[in-house]
Amino acid sequence: MQETKTYRLILFTICSLHPVCSMLCPNGQFPLNAQCVDCHSTCEECIGQEPYECSECGIDEDGIERFLHRGRCKIHCPRGFYQDHYTYTCESCPLNCDICNNANSCQKCKANYKIQNGACYLMQCLPGQVEDSETGECLDCESGCKTCTSDDPEICISCLDGYFLYGHQCRRYCPQKTYGDSGRKICFACPSGCLECKNETYCSSCQKGYYLRDASCLLKCPDGTFQDSVRQQCEDCHRSCQLCHGASSRDCDLCLEGKEPVYGMCHLMTCVDGQYLNVRDGKCYNCDSSCQTCFGPKALDCFSCDTGYFLDGDNQCVTTCPRGFFGDQFSQTCEKCSSTCESCMGASEYCVKCEQGEHSLFLHEGNCLSDCPDGYFENTEDSCEACDGSCWTCDERKTKCLSCVDGLFLENNKCLPNCSLRYYPDEEGSCKRCPTHCNICTDQSTCLECSYLYLLLNGTCKATCPDGYYEDLEGGKCITCHVSCETCSGTSDDDCETCPPVNPKLYQGRCLAECPTGTFYNILLRECQECHRTCATCSGPLPTDCIQCQNRLVMDIDSRMCGVEGDANCPPRTFLEDDFFTCNSCDHKCQSCDGPSPTNCLTCTVPYYLYRNFCVLECPKGTYNISEEADGLKLGFCSACHEVCSTCNGGSAKHCDICAAGYYKLLHLCILHCPPG
Repeated sequence: MQETKTYRLILFTICSLHPVCSMLCPNGQFPLNAQCVDCHSTCEECIGQEPYECSECGIDEDGIERFLHRGRCKIHCPRGFYQDHYTYTCESCPLNCDICNNANSCQKCKANYKIQNGACYLMQCLPGQVEDSETGECLDCESGCKTCTSDDPEICISCLDGYFLYGHQCRRYCPQKTYGDSGRKICFACPSGCLECKNETYCSSCQKGYYLRDASCLLKCPDGTFQDSVRQQCEDCHRSCQLCHGASSRDCDLCLEGKEPVYGMCHLMTCVDGQYLNVRDGKCYNCDSSCQTCFGPKALDCFSCDTGYFLDGDNQCVTTCPRGFFGDQFSQTCEKCSSTCESCMGASEYCVKCEQGEHSLFLHEGNCLSDCPDGYFENTEDSCEACDGSCWTCDERKTKCLSCVDGLFLENNKCLPNCSLRYYPDEEGSCKRCPTHCNICTDQSTCLECSYLYLLLNGTCKATCPDGYYEDLEGGKCITCHVSCETCSGTSDDDCETCPPVNPKLYQGRCLAECPTGTFYNILLRECQECHRTCATCSGPLPTDCIQCQNRLVMDIDSRMCGVEGDANCPPRTFLEDDFFTCNSCDHKCQSCDGPSPTNCLTCTVPYYLYRNFCVLECPKGTYNISEEADGLKLGFCSACHEVCSTCNGGSAKHCDICAAGYYKLLHLCILHCPPG
């Protein structure tokens, strides 16, 4: 027995030093100290026992797919990588891509990049557009905007040519009490008392209580003028008056020197009705037939008119009043239309057509207005047209709403019964954008559901959950870890991934103050790992660094490994019992085993194949048989088909005999969709 142990030691020493001598271990194991040692449970193949020493990945013991990334087999690939289900690796996304499903099409680009045809390009939006902070796309700003905010494209920052910034909107015309500065494209306040103005010094109409005179708005009109309350202007008195209360020669309150008022008119002396005084000869002459009374020096210089005539501004009696005036049937005078009317009918305020100057006016029910009232919009014919029934106010067309009737909400100039996805109704009845990355929200600070790949935490959407929470990807939210965990993968006390200082040692998902017997603390991984089964206790950093051995085993002082005294190898088709002292027979189908049951087979005798520690004559559906030579023996194994295969004759997607459900056969491949034709 001592001689055999010596030969084994010599062989181990030679194999350790000579590069030609090497061991061939089965899948899931690697050679260590002349033995085949199990890989970490997450690895398909490995170069060491740690979880960061994987060389290939696949489907783990729980049936979960894992993908190779920097030596680890991960359930989810990190950002910038996608899961390759054929090679079980994490492959790089396209350039500047943050999230993708394959190497050719990006789902989400990095910051300052946008998606176009599946690729990521540097963001360059056109004038009148803004980048959507969530999708990276260029969104159209509100009509008239040159630039706008990314959170709400309806809020303008600057305007296009032909528009003026008023508040947060770009308008073609500035509202009352403001004027448009064409250079800066902004609406500025008019001077005090102005209703409309051309600039900061020139008023064109006045507010109530003010009167227009020489481009200024006055509280009191000067001598020689009177306050026209209809036009809100200081109008000139008749040339015969010094003070007056109207424009007619009959409206004098104080006459010029040398004349006296008679029934409101200023005369040197009076003639009978139908005559006038000729001041040159002091005689009375007949008025023109159109005049009822006149004052000279001509017969057509009328004070009042005969029936069917109207007294105009030149004191002539005419049958039709000039443009901008209408015939008042009661006074038989040509009265001036409102300053906003080009023509009017029946009364000075009832306009038929509006005067168009620097500021456009719009006809509404006989009035000329600078802005149409609520429920109307300014059409191309310079009149106010009714909005759509859903709009409270609108602009440019009847269906472009600015505000809505009760029960409806404004979104992108439409009135809807409910706001769309990623919008919420505010107190003013408008649909506002939810916070970034939020699909459903109640207000700007409270999200209820996040967009794809973002997680809900306390009403906000996060790209990743903070420590103390785990990412519920299906539910789209961050859920609190168990109180004992620092980070976790679930809510139970055995779902911990890292531990807090109070219980810093991780073992089987739990955080403990000390590692249990039979384990050691791995400082790098911050977790308790199982000692080798030969150790009663161990210290690490390797599982075979024993402190005490199991019963009936002895420790090698140099290697600190435990084993039986003598030859530890049992004969073929036998196994070493748990007491590590007795070799017992395997099941008759097993070539090698680790127990007496048919479920304890490690390799099989001919003609059997190993399938999940069973030896079977035929490999089941979804697997294929493979044979290997080892130590002069032919060993058979059942290996899993590729996921796209139902039956196969090899392990790749190219070896399918029958395709899995949902896949279709094309030559020797199984594909999701048949090509055209």
